[in-house]
Amino acid sequence: MWSCIYTLKLSQWIEEKRDTLYSMWVGIFLGEVGERTHFARPLLLQGGGQKHIRIGSFTSIGHHTVLGCWERYGSGADMEHYEPEIIIGSHCNIGEYCHITAIRRITIGDGLLTGRFVYIGDNAHGELSREEADIPPACRHLTSKGGIRIGCNVWIGDRVSIFGGVSIGDNVIIGAGSIVTHDIPSNCLAAGSPAKVVKAIESEKRIHEI
Repeated sequence: MWSCIYTLKLSQWIEEKRDTLYSMWVGIFLGEVGERTHFARPLLLQGGGQKHIRIGSFTSIGHHTVLGCWERYGSGADMEHYEPEIIIGSHCNIGEYCHITAIRRITIGDGLLTGRFVYIGDNAHGELSREEADIPPACRHLTSKGGIRIGCNVWIGDRVSIFGGVSIGDNVIIGAGSIVTHDIPSNCLAAGSPAKVVKAIESEKRIHEI
């Protein structure tokens, strides 16, 4: 009987209205948010650089997304300071449990689509040195090989990891489970660990193997 009163349609309507209010509240803390951009609950903001996060219009951020814009890391005399920036375009759809973290600059063009559990990060805990091996990873300083640029109309599959110093062109598909450590040109399908181009898209919209 309760299911007849509290129907699935009603539940979805209530959830939608709740997320609308939540999105309005989250937008207060960010640097810029375009119209009708939607944040699903919960969203985790890390690093103190929320005002350096800018998101375009008609973009959707999935449940349990983490946005880390790190102005500072560490404590006391060991605290380090950074000038991070995260820019996400319009008409993007970022899946659930995604993690975007910057100490430099991450730029994402319009029309991005991601699966779940995608990692996009321009930083790491320390370097591969014997001196740091005896330090707990969380206590090591943050390092970066450079910012990340992702073009327009990019489709990133589930559980893809994209690391610092990488540029991905427009109209790219990144296969599920791939690890991107080098630049990917426009108009191609890339996959693997490390990811490499496996197919290219011709101007006639046909796909041929590399």
